[in-house]
Amino acid sequence: MDTADRRFSPEARLRFARTLVWPVLPLAAAAWWVVGALPWIVDGLGASSPRYWVADALTGEASRGYVTLLPFRAVFLPLLLALTLVGGAAAGLSVRWVRHDARRRLLAGFASAVGTLTAIAYTVAQSAGATRQLGSDFDRDDRVLVGVVTLAVAGGLLGLVLGWCLAHGRPVVAALAGAPVAVAAGAWTTRLVVVALGPDDAGSVVQWTSAATVGLVVGIGFARVGVAPARRLGAWLAVTAVVVGVQAAFTAFEHLAGTLRTGAGLPGALHALAGEARGVFVSALAPSHQSWWWLAVAVGVGLGGAPLARRGRSTDAGAAAPVAAGGPSGTSAPAAPAADPVPADSTTR
Repeated sequence: MDTADRRFSPEARLRFARTLVWPVLPLAAAAWWVVGALPWIVDGLGASSPRYWVADALTGEASRGYVTLLPFRAVFLPLLLALTLVGGAAAGLSVRWVRHDARRRLLAGFASAVGTLTAIAYTVAQSAGATRQLGSDFDRDDRVLVGVVTLAVAGGLLGLVLGWCLAHGRPVVAALAGAPVAVAAGAWTTRLVVVALGPDDAGSVVQWTSAATVGLVVGIGFARVGVAPARRLGAWLAVTAVVVGVQAAFTAFEHLAGTLRTGAGLPGALHALAGEARGVFVSALAPSHQSWWWLAVAVGVGLGGAPLARRGRSTDAGAAAPVAAGGPSGTSAPAAPAADPVPADSTTR
């Protein structure tokens, strides 16, 4: 293959495309909603069945539900938090499109933030508008709607920051950032399995799929941290503690969301309900209330993936060495001109 063929090969075109920053913006916007809200999309965007939501959107009538791009119902608050966290993390990871370069990294971060904020603004505005018009009296209440909007925006921004940490953070930072993402991904997978298989058929597999998802995400973080030297195992313990704490917090939030309904005495009873949620959180921290299957999966993935992660870092370091030696542009320095040969004469024989 000559030089011209190599220049226009698919590999060369991909390398050139990955020097461009602008694709990160649409990638982040699509990742935030398409990836994050995938269980909600498969479920029909709030209609009773995916068979009806297209007709509802075309006719404007939603006799069996109403269409929203995000689950803006009080009963779905835990799902909304999981979707926005996963979507934000996926949007943050979109910065991996560009190659490692300090200037491009900052520009990619800015592009991902713009794309994510654009997607958040549109989906939140549509969901809030539809809920205000078609939602129940409780869901369309201004105080409830403001809280739901705040949760969606905060979850998306938090997920975006966690995604940036996963993309460019050091191994320990990335592993700690992956802990809340893992818990949200477990809830995300649970909802997707229930929607795909149905509540009856999904009951026997939901627990295992959730544990496998949490364990896989946490295990990837373990693998990046590694096991040598032994003090790195302290990071494993810290990540495990964060996962347990986030799982307990998510359980308490599910309990609180289940009590937010008409007839619960709100807003006066909110303080008492929050106290009950704190009790659920403390109870959920007990070892007897933990499901440790996710940890078994995480340890297995971490031990098995640590050598691969170490090999990948060595490969990246070896590939970066010529670039570092050649300067910022990655070109090698021109060779010094060879010295003129000394003519042989009787004095230099």
